[in-house]
Amino acid sequence: MAMTLAMTLAVSLALGACASPPDTDVPMAVAEAAVKRASATATGELAPVELRVATGKLADARAAIASGNFAQALRLAEQATLDAQVAELHAQAQRSRVAAQESEAAARALREELNRKAAR
Repeated sequence: MAMTLAMTLAVSLALGACASPPDTDVPMAVAEAAVKRASATATGELAPVELRVATGKLADARAAIASGNFAQALRLAEQATLDAQVAELHAQAQRSRVAAQESEAAARALREELNRKAAR
């Protein structure tokens, strides 16, 4: 009897632990920081679609927490973090592309100037 009661109590505690909501505080804070960091840079201009996706998922994560759907909130917070990072990387790629084009134009202008001087 005592063994059965102890076993029932152990199973109840284990199931109760599984049913408790996952901790969403840390993933939400990370997502908030990632979206804020991406929003603070020129990412909004260079990768507006990606930033909008991240912001939308963060808003959806907040709504999921409010409705008590913690597993979905956790998933959305993680996705928002990744989407914010994608937005930042896309913006960085755009900036790199512009810098490369400017360097190529400067090199071309220098080459043309050297060719003009050599032709004299």
